[in-house]
Parts: sequence; C-alpha cells; structure tokens
Amino acid sequence: MIKRDSFSRREVRISIIVGMVVAGLIVIAGGILALNTKVKWTAEAVVVVLPAADLDAADSAAYYETLSRGQIIATFAEVADNLRFEQQAEESLGLDDAQRAAVSTKVSVVPDTSVILIQATAETAAVAEQVADQTTTLASGYLAGLSKPYRTDVVHSAQGSGYFSGTSPAVLFLLGIIVALIAGLASQQAVYHLMTALHRPKPPILREKVGTNGTDVDLAPPPRQPRHSARSRLTVGGGLR
Repeated sequence: MIKRDSFSRREVRISIIVGMVVAGLIVIAGGILALNTKVKWTAEAVVVVLPAADLDAADSAAYYETLSRGQIIATFAEVADNLRFEQQAEESLGLDDAQRAAVSTKVSVVPDTSVILIQATAETAAVAEQVADQTTTLASGYLAGLSKPYRTDVVHSAQGSGYFSGTSPAVLFLLGIIVALIAGLASQQAVYHLMTALHRPKPPILREKVGTNGTDVDLAPPPRQPRHSARSRLTVGGGLR
C-alpha cells in the first residue's frame, strides 16, 4: 500500500515541474517578443502660420482674424500631411528600404493656435530628425506657393529633438519574467491542489457480519424519528392516543 506521504511528495514534485514549464515558456515568448521589437525614435519640427510680413496694419488684422477661425491652419496641416512629402524626404536623404520601412510622419495642429507640429518616427534619432526637417522644408515650400497672404515660419527645427518613443526590449523582457513568475506559481498551486483533491482518501464505511448467511449491514445510526408535541398526542376527548 502506498503511503500518504509518498503521494504528497509526488504531488509537490509534479506541480513544481508544471510551474517551471509554464514559467519557462512565458520567458521564452517574452524574449522572442523583446528581440523582435523595433526601437523607435521620434523627432519634431515646429512651424507657425502667420499673415505675410508685407501687409499693412488693416489687412494684417483682417488676416489674423481669419486665421483665428482655424480653417486656414487646418487646411495647411492637411496639405503638409500628404505622404508625398515624406517620400520625397526619404529619397533626398538616400534612405535604404529598411530605413524607409521604419519611417512614418505625422502632422498635427496645436489647439487654438496657428502652430503646426511635424513629427517623424524612425529607428534612430538622427534619421527621425533628418526626415522631420526635410519634410518641413518640402511642405513649407509647397505651401508658400499656395498661400500668398500667409507665410510659414519654422519656430525650431527637429535637430536635437529626438526622443525614445517606443517600448524598450529590456522592459518587455523584464515584464515577461514577472508574468512568468506569477503564472508559474499559480500553475504550481493549481496542479498541487487538484492532485491533492484527487488522491484524498474516502472515509471508510463500517460494516458487520449479521446472521448465518454472512450479510453485511452498515452500522450507520438509525434515522431520526420526528418529535411529536404533547398536544399532538392528545385525543379529541382529552385522552392520550
């Protein structure tokens, strides 16, 4: 007969193995994800749209009032966000196919202002800054020929503005280790308690040989009889039943 403590040792051993396997698989998956995660850098150039400098005071005030409505600046931003400026910037910078695949640009407007933000994202800060500046130059030159009463001035270029904007592979791997520890411990506890419940012995039923034919009778206590109150034992005439 296998003793209970041998079952317990086997349950602990199997549950630990399961927990280690689960944790190991999660760590491997986290490592693969971290290795395949591309590093992203973002750089930003800032452009402001203003009325032309050669306007007189009255015309300049009127154009400022029109500019404050937001339609002009929104139109400028939409034109600057055209994909062709990004592609022309990539060609002028001589980026290879791998670098181009990682590049993306975004143009937005600062709310309630005439300021346009031109952002570029790439695998390195230098490429992101170069793409942002070149895109700004190309878009500003194109807008200058469309918007005679207005001009676009570069507030500051993207040089030196690059910042890390993606999730670090090291952070992803660290998160994978933490998740692996939690999942491994949870799996170990679940397997251990499940195996313990399956191997828990059932309480024995006491039996006794009765009679000459050797039949077994359970020695369970007899069923409990319901109680009757004194009133229920009285007859209608007042006597006992």
